[in-house]
Amino acid sequence: MLQNLAFPAHVVFPGSRADATFLNLRRPPIFFPFSPLRVPSLSIARSFTVEAFIDLKGGKGMSAFHDVELKIRDYELDQYSVVNNAIYASYCQHARHELLESIGVSCDGVARTGNSLALSELSIKFLAPLRSGDKFVVKVRISGSSATRMYFEDFIFKLPNLEPILEAKATAVWLDKNYHPVRIPPEFRSKFVQFLRHDDPN
Repeated sequence: MLQNLAFPAHVVFPGSRADATFLNLRRPPIFFPFSPLRVPSLSIARSFTVEAFIDLKGGKGMSAFHDVELKIRDYELDQYSVVNNAIYASYCQHARHELLESIGVSCDGVARTGNSLALSELSIKFLAPLRSGDKFVVKVRISGSSATRMYFEDFIFKLPNLEPILEAKATAVWLDKNYHPVRIPPEFRSKFVQFLRHDDPN
């Protein structure tokens, strides 16, 4: 399963058990300056294509994003009346789960095989804050893959004007029952391949 815990966004988690004791702790400024992103206006459609913002790793990824619309709840705020930085990780996780379910991969189904799909790395860049009552959309896609890993891109935009709020990159690794990385099983990989072929505009 993708991690159920919301991790502080400035922590980069190691990719292997051997590195598990060495966390790279960074404390960036709360908000980063940003240049406006060229994004088409939000329509009723569930996905859209945008310019790639990061290099893809491994295998081919999706060209379109899966959208999940959410609203801020008061208990997600910190003492400064903005969304706590750790909460954004849970928004991104929720969107990744929704994306996986949309292509027929249930995290519960993965767990029933004795394996798990675990978040091994998460990098978040904060652009602007969200406040109580704000509505926003999380846009997520699979940006690439390898034999044992899947790479994701997440973007959060405030509605209705699509103000950029956050950019994130995440890596999920397939683990066996002993929490060692293993190849993604064929029955799950075939779902990814089938979906990515369908997603390919060419």
